[in-house]
Amino acid sequence: MNKILRDYQREMLGRLEKAWVDHRSVMVQMPTGTGKTLILAEVIRQEMGNEELGMMNGNSKGILIVAHRRELIEQIRQTLRVFGISEEWVRVESIQKLYSHFGDSPRWEPQLVIVDEAHHAVAKTYRMLWEKWPEAKFLGLTATPCRLNGTGFTDLFDVLLQSWTIQEFIDKGWLSDFEYVSVTPDNMLVERIHGLKKRGVDGDYQTKEMATVMDTPESIAHLYNSYEQYVSGKKGIVYAISREHAQHIADYYQERGVSCAVIDAKTPGTVRKELVDAYRRGEMDVIVNVDIFSEGFDVPEVEFIQLARPTLSLSKYLQQVGRGMRALPHKECVVILDQVGMYQTFGLPTEDRDWEQMFRGNTAGKGLHGNERGYVIREDDKDKTLVNLEMVRIKRRGEKSTGVEIFVKGGRYGVLNDGKVTCQAEFEHIKRIKDSDFFAIATYPYAVFKGKTTIINLAGMDLRAALYGKVTQHGAIFEGESITGQRTFWDSVGMHYYSCRPEFETIGGVEMVKQGGKYLPRKRPEQVREAVGKEHIWYNRHIVWMKNVVVVKKTGKVYQVKAYGPECFFVASNDYSKGPLIRIDLDGRCEYTSPLDWDDSTMTDRPDWGQVSLMRA
Repeated sequence: MNKILRDYQREMLGRLEKAWVDHRSVMVQMPTGTGKTLILAEVIRQEMGNEELGMMNGNSKGILIVAHRRELIEQIRQTLRVFGISEEWVRVESIQKLYSHFGDSPRWEPQLVIVDEAHHAVAKTYRMLWEKWPEAKFLGLTATPCRLNGTGFTDLFDVLLQSWTIQEFIDKGWLSDFEYVSVTPDNMLVERIHGLKKRGVDGDYQTKEMATVMDTPESIAHLYNSYEQYVSGKKGIVYAISREHAQHIADYYQERGVSCAVIDAKTPGTVRKELVDAYRRGEMDVIVNVDIFSEGFDVPEVEFIQLARPTLSLSKYLQQVGRGMRALPHKECVVILDQVGMYQTFGLPTEDRDWEQMFRGNTAGKGLHGNERGYVIREDDKDKTLVNLEMVRIKRRGEKSTGVEIFVKGGRYGVLNDGKVTCQAEFEHIKRIKDSDFFAIATYPYAVFKGKTTIINLAGMDLRAALYGKVTQHGAIFEGESITGQRTFWDSVGMHYYSCRPEFETIGGVEMVKQGGKYLPRKRPEQVREAVGKEHIWYNRHIVWMKNVVVVKKTGKVYQVKAYGPECFFVASNDYSKGPLIRIDLDGRCEYTSPLDWDDSTMTDRPDWGQVSLMRA
């Protein structure tokens, strides 16, 4: 058995064994498609090898596996048979049956209870298991330890063990990569979905009200158009809101030559098996289902997932898209067609989730509206913008949000660096600067900022320039207009404005800006404004002295001189807690000090040092 276990599964089994030393009840989180059933089977195999398994105090000892749906029960039983696990000491039951017939087997006492898809473990129903068998160990398995209502799991489970993230599984080849295509945020259908007010008993959208938006000829035609454009001929699963909705989708697809069928909870087990087998054999391309394949559907040959059923449940969203992410050697990726705006509600499947907070009930597994997410525009991907009037491609296979990128949100542009927002989506226009030391020129909306233009550097940061009108780049200098319409030049290195294009010259190892035969340090604080002639510039290996200004070469810092000492300068401190002044020696050494340390040799005018180790420019 160990030979077929993957490294992360062996790691999780080791962590589980250690957790059971201190905790009776443990929940394990692993993404959909990463082999939770293998963990289940190996845990059972190890428990059956335990010499204590058998009879204790006259009661039968064994293992109980609990699931909430008949499809999962049959799948678990098949898994046990595949792995050669005897069912003599293993029972697989639905929670409904256990709840209804809880007193029928008073002498049967499991030493281990495994709860599959444990995010369904509602305290009121499942608590009886913990109370009935207080000596048993408990294991909960789930991809999504969260609840729509925000209630945690700590009333049933003591600790949560988390596996790798979805992105890590993709990077290591254990899950399939994906492309993601979504409706645009301002799509009328999305707005109508967000306007749905009624909720079902589970807190999610009410099916009947969803049908008024989704089960319409226009919506179904849009589904098919997206299928035809992106995944025509591929095998996949469509998630519908109801049996009627599913049948309408299937009829529309079949009329256009697509082989498909409908499966829902009312489909007889034999018929369901025949349809799934036909899908596996390639005799059918599309299965339209109603909440059947959200959990427990282990067919890797899924090339696309089409979401035609909106949800507020993070768990349901990840379970649905996860059905297509099981990996195969020849499978390049799965295409996710998000027709209902789930990207705006939950983000990509690979987004980081704080499962610990959800497990503890501090955060709800519920999607939020009004928090629009942007989509990235890359230079080498022309259809990263709208690919038709209603759909936008959010992610291609192999793409990650790395480096500096432009994104669109709410009709405005922003900037990301390695997936993190460095400039909010505030710009009306943004233009990449190719082959430059800068990333882009960005313009704010005229109505608010009067069309102010700024510069974005290669780290994706706004340099806070304020240029107007047409902006032209000359290396590190950007030419534009001031807000009053005067021609101005902005130096991106020194971050200063000039009325004419500045010239630069290096004196004593420090770059200077030259204007009218006089000089200022190019990088300087705003209060340093007096330019001086070369006759006032002295320097050595460590400092440059310019009349009432001193530059420390090692740090590049520029200071205004307050007083002079014997071959030293006194300048204002930038950290008053360390001292009100800084003493700068001619060798560049800096030391915090106080005026109390001055002596008779301290001067507030120009020093009379005589012959010192300074050279005139």
